Amino acid sequence: MVLRRALYYWQFIGALALPIWVLIGRGIVQADQGWDFVFYLVVCPVLCLVMLAVAGLTVARKSVRVARAVSWQDAAIVGVWHLSIITYGFLAFSGLAIVIVLVSVIAFWNAVWLLFRETRSRVKEALSLGPIDGGTYVADSYDPAVDQGRVIIINPDGSREDPPAR
Repeated sequence: MVLRRALYYWQFIGALALPIWVLIGRGIVQADQGWDFVFYLVVCPVLCLVMLAVAGLTVARKSVRVARAVSWQDAAIVGVWHLSIITYGFLAFSGLAIVIVLVSVIAFWNAVWLLFRETRSRVKEALSLGPIDGGTYVADSYDPAVDQGRVIIINPDGSREDPPAR
C-alpha cells in the first residue's frame, strides 16, 4: 500500500520532474549534438502533457481518490514507465526511446480502460437501485388520472405558442 500511495503522489511530481531530467540528462550524455537538444526541447513538453493526462485519468477514478493509492496494475505500468524515463536520462541508448513510447501508449489506454470499467460498474449499480423516491418510472406505466391533459412546452426561441390540442 505504501508503494501504491507513493506512486499516487509521485505521478504529478514526476510529470514535471522527469521531462526536465530527460532534457538535462540527454544534454549531458549527448553534449556534442545540438540538434538532439532542440528535438528534446520539443519532445519533453509533450511527454509532460502525456504524463499529466495519464495521472489525471488515474485520479479521475473514485477508487483511486478514496484510497489515495493507485491500483497494482497502475503501479506496475507507471513504475516501468517512470523507471524507463529515468534510465533514458542516464544512457545514450536510443532503443530505450521506443520502449518509453510503447509504455506511454500502454499507460494511457490502461488509464482510459480502467476509468471506463469503473464508471460503467458504478452506473450499473446506480441504475439497479431503481427510482430514488420509491415510485415507478414513467416509462413503465401510464396513469391518465395523473396526466390531466396538461402539457408544458418550452420553445428555444422564447416565443409563446398554445400547446397542441389532444
